[in-house]
Amino acid sequence: MEERRDYAVLRFVDQNGWSYMVNDYAKGCSLMEYIKQGIRVEKETVFDWIRQLSKQLEQYYRCGNEDAAYGYVNPYAVIIIGDGMLCLLDINEPENEELLKQMKKKKLRMLFVRKERVLSQKTERSDDLYGLAKIMEFTVEKCLDPKAFTRKEERVWKRMLGKCYSSGKNAIKVLKNMQKEIGFLEREMERPRDKVSAKKILLAILAVCIMSAAIIGGTVKKPETKADAADQDQPETGVQEGVKEKKETKEVVEQNGDSPYLEMGLIYYVAWEDYVNSLDSLDKEMQETEFSDAYRVVIASLEEGSIQQEDGLSAEDAVKKILDELEKRAEKIQMKVYLYQYPLLKVSVLEESEKWHRLTKRIGEEMIRRQAWYRWDTNGEKECEVRKYLAESYFKLGENLKAAEQYEQIRKLESNEEELEEIYEKLQLIYEEAQEYEKVWEISREAVEVLPDSERLWMNYLERYCENPEMERELCAEAVKKAIQAVPELAESEAFKQLQGKYKIVIDGENIRVGE
Repeated sequence: MEERRDYAVLRFVDQNGWSYMVNDYAKGCSLMEYIKQGIRVEKETVFDWIRQLSKQLEQYYRCGNEDAAYGYVNPYAVIIIGDGMLCLLDINEPENEELLKQMKKKKLRMLFVRKERVLSQKTERSDDLYGLAKIMEFTVEKCLDPKAFTRKEERVWKRMLGKCYSSGKNAIKVLKNMQKEIGFLEREMERPRDKVSAKKILLAILAVCIMSAAIIGGTVKKPETKADAADQDQPETGVQEGVKEKKETKEVVEQNGDSPYLEMGLIYYVAWEDYVNSLDSLDKEMQETEFSDAYRVVIASLEEGSIQQEDGLSAEDAVKKILDELEKRAEKIQMKVYLYQYPLLKVSVLEESEKWHRLTKRIGEEMIRRQAWYRWDTNGEKECEVRKYLAESYFKLGENLKAAEQYEQIRKLESNEEELEEIYEKLQLIYEEAQEYEKVWEISREAVEVLPDSERLWMNYLERYCENPEMERELCAEAVKKAIQAVPELAESEAFKQLQGKYKIVIDGENIRVGE
């Protein structure tokens, strides 16, 4: 490992909602020096690095003035000291001159600073977040294997990058959310995987389908795209052979029972959103052509992102036709309900109209009644998605209390904080309209406990406290103090200033009074 040296670093101490910075010395090496050695690390290590960095930047902001920025976030400004611990370099300390010279090189600044800022000495918090995002990309590229992330981890990682690249005004909230996102990823990795994943189930079904298709019509391989098929030589011969093969296949299918192509077509969509191969497989279905034609309209609509019609069959009629047929096959498809119903649910939410909301309601209620996600859902994502669509259909049809029942379940499953924030707000709105005020208070209190960094939820919480004439003003003051300790930047927001004027909130240091 690179020789460890003494560096002037920054450490932080949190107390009563505030952060205090301490100048210190530590022996270690910069993150850049570590990475240059070409050492591969586990993704858990990279997650931990970014969690520590986001936490320390948040602490730095909380102990400075409102617009304080660190100045220049890059791998030379991060010191690895021991046991994986990181510290921010004290960039104002002359003793760190060697690293500071490296940081000032234009070649490095081009990598970690916005192009328009390369020659500028002015820095803002948005620049810090940009540098943090670049460090995230840099460490993944240099320290991890190319396919180290799962699909879920990659989605969360990209979401964090997007927030860093597009944010600046609310940097503290972005950094706190990043810490929670990484905590979620770390918990996911620790969670035992004792259930069979949906993808494995789909692959098993697909394997059976392919074996059946091979028996019926010869060797089967994953179909190429339609464009590839169109480029084949001797098209006329190909068409003639295709017609002959299709005829022969139909004859064999009629002798051997069910054709596998219908389920193959559904699997291509449900597992991979592969529209080309899904439609291609449905076209090959010979045993149940009306059923496959109806699904073909559904998949074509999903591919286009809008309601389609084929050969006089509309998507609405196709969905109704499939639903009626599925009721007859309830026992036969018992373990495959999700496979057959999910495309219908997805197409039903493409259009905003009462008739489609009612179809969404019908499909969603059936999927929940039969727990369609059973054995397909390892982390609650699929159940959560189904319930969301059903809740929205209830809400748009004016069945608000039924929507609330679904939102109550969703809040136990949802891991995305922005989505959860909206769910809490919808629950408060529904219960308030229903005049169930105890429920409103219960949800309001729970919301700020679960999402203590949400300005919107804290503002709802304070509004409910302060507007209640029966609430003692001392308790209102305690609520305001609690909110500001949780989200210090709340006190500077325009919404809070309006609340402050409306309810005569006076803040004098740590002393807060309401109603004077």
